[in-house]
Amino acid sequence: MSALLEVQGLTRRFGGLTAVSDVSFAVSEGEIFGVIGPNGAGKTTLFNVIAGHYKPSAGTATFSGRGISGLRSDVIARLGIARTFQAVHLFAAETVAENLRRARVLSTSHGPFAYLRSFGTGRREPDLRDVATFVGLGPLLDQTAGGLAYGLQKMLGIGMALMVTPKLLLMDEPAAGLNPSEKRAASALIRRLRDERGISILLVEHDMPLVMGVCDRILVVNQGKPIAIGSPDAVKADPAVIDAYLGDDYEFA
Repeated sequence: MSALLEVQGLTRRFGGLTAVSDVSFAVSEGEIFGVIGPNGAGKTTLFNVIAGHYKPSAGTATFSGRGISGLRSDVIARLGIARTFQAVHLFAAETVAENLRRARVLSTSHGPFAYLRSFGTGRREPDLRDVATFVGLGPLLDQTAGGLAYGLQKMLGIGMALMVTPKLLLMDEPAAGLNPSEKRAASALIRRLRDERGISILLVEHDMPLVMGVCDRILVVNQGKPIAIGSPDAVKADPAVIDAYLGDDYEFA
């Protein structure tokens, strides 16, 4: 598999604090790649740098062979990178359908005509009903987003990201706040995103059974620095990972 995203020496500083320090990895096409680590390890900051919300202090990120370091988030979205957030970001008073429509415009536009230009080279606008059905919201298009149960709001957040027609989806703790049955559904959806939609996944998550069950490879970071990378089995047996994050008595049941 060829590399879709390549990160080399990525660093982000906030004044005297280094939140991400010299992180390097690659995500292959069709891969589900996990990033785990303790709270405050720099995982979300890493996402924010890749997605263009922060500029890197050092290092580079390349997507589909093109350098994206320092580009605006809307430009990066148009290239094919979308993201979800740990906290649900919705237009609560609007319907599910309107949230999906707005996500498409707001995520890919900068200025009044950029959205129209994004389809000038043959890009196909995603079908709103198809996306809603895919994430389990097909019958709820006319319901207001704020009236949805929390688990369905999380699914709407994923649907909004799909309206960007991404090649790579950055998922920030998609299982946070979900009950066990919702976590199983989220795990299945992550696999379907890859298997049915051909979307590669970069996943930050604290739910270890989910991470170990869906990821092909995992990067472990601690205090902003990478400490291990490899298969789920290799990572969960790594003494440095056990010491920094999992603990000796951690169970994956």
